[in-house]
Amino acid sequence: MEGIYVFSRFIICLVLIVSFFAPSSFAQSQTTGSNSKPEDQVAQLERDWLTADGKGDTVALRRIIADDFIGTSFNGTMLSKEDIVPERRGPGGFAGATPGETNVRVFGNTSVLMGVINTVGGPEPRQIRVTLVCQKKPKGWQIIAAQLTHV
Repeated sequence: MEGIYVFSRFIICLVLIVSFFAPSSFAQSQTTGSNSKPEDQVAQLERDWLTADGKGDTVALRRIIADDFIGTSFNGTMLSKEDIVPERRGPGGFAGATPGETNVRVFGNTSVLMGVINTVGGPEPRQIRVTLVCQKKPKGWQIIAAQLTHV
């Protein structure tokens, strides 16, 4: 009888240990989602934004740009999501643009990307200095703020 008592205590302890560690490892696997580093994910977000804008992909732009987005245009005016996600389809202002040098810093669920965008529109190629603030949300990284400056 004592053997059954020891065995049942062992099972109870095992169940408690598994119950304690299983949720934390499950939550960890859900939050990482991707094997890439957060810095790489944010750099990819910039590339996705430029590609979506260049193609006029409003569905992708609505996913990439946060609903509460704020930004500053080249002339200093404030921008909202509605200002940068076009109602119509067609290439946006960054058609053909590519990211240049990029520096990403991650602070928990928030990141700052500072870099250069190489544009091809107009009479000659230009560079734009960009600062993006991004936030990791349940559906992935989104751009929540931006500042653009001609170089």
